Amino acid sequence: MAARLPEHVEGSAYYIVAEALTNPAKHARASAATVTVEVDARDAVLRVAVCDDGAVGADFARCTGLVGLKDRAAALGGRIVRQSPRGAGTSLRAGLP
Repeated sequence: MAARLPEHVEGSAYYIVAEALTNPAKHARASAATVTVEVDARDAVLRVAVCDDGAVGADFARCTGLVGLKDRAAALGGRIVRQSPRGAGTSLRAGLP
């Protein structure tokens, strides 16, 4: 069994995934979403990605939930990146040390 990550990192990753899935479930008219989680042992970073095929993109300027994700990642010394070209789905990728 792999070692557990610190509780604050696990909790933040859970929150990021839950909030990131809100866009495809409520707003984006997505038919599918994927969640990928991995620990990069080389740089001790938990990487979380949530991607969907929705038609309506997520925007940090319009979505208060996404602003909360950025703040949560930043509080841990991490970051979150969004790619959301109109009509081509959304990809949120977070790195948490």
